[in-house]
Amino acid sequence: MKNFAVIIPAYRPKENLLQYVELLLQQNVAQVIIVSDGNDEYYRELFHQLSSLEACTVLYHKYNHGKGRALKTAFKYFLKHYSELSGVVTADADGQHLVKDVLNVGHCLEKNKEGFVLGIRDFERREVPLRSLIGNVLTSRVFQVLFGIYIKDTQTGLRGIATSELEWAIQLKGNQFEYEMNMLINMINKKKRIVHVDIAAVYEDKHTSHFATYKDSIRIAGQIIREYFRKVI
Repeated sequence: MKNFAVIIPAYRPKENLLQYVELLLQQNVAQVIIVSDGNDEYYRELFHQLSSLEACTVLYHKYNHGKGRALKTAFKYFLKHYSELSGVVTADADGQHLVKDVLNVGHCLEKNKEGFVLGIRDFERREVPLRSLIGNVLTSRVFQVLFGIYIKDTQTGLRGIATSELEWAIQLKGNQFEYEMNMLINMINKKKRIVHVDIAAVYEDKHTSHFATYKDSIRIAGQIIREYFRKVI
């Protein structure tokens, strides 16, 4: 049995989320925690099927609050029920994260038992959409200029987080995608151990994401700048 849980925030997910979770459980992931973030009746049966799986818990937000809030909800639940585990691996519900990469990040987390593990995508591959490349280059370079550390994939949603780090992570501001950047900034400010693990960059021909590349990247870059000046002033 793996010594970590997988957390998946889900807003309007694809039907293959069920198969994805089944594959994770077949690989002996200790627990899968899914947050249905304000999904309507159309998705009711999918989440019912997910909740019927052994070792899979579905938490519900009545309204869509955003990925950051969904992660915090899952973190709180994990600490209340599974704090004996090494930590959590956060994954997206849109199929971007391969099961093998989730397991690799989790294995690294189990081995280190502290700090964070970041799943880093290779943006030099030809199949990476230009919009994704631009968004990540923008935030990575702003982060490097202000904090002196270059992180190739600042927007990665595939992360391993040790149980000991979750209490302060829950207290961070942000309910949308900028929450993950706020967490990354605090990892650096608190001098936490960060391990990088290479993962695949998976993009379907008709990839659906609730991340608005340019708008959200600018918002995230703004978050980096605000946090920097909050630190130095």
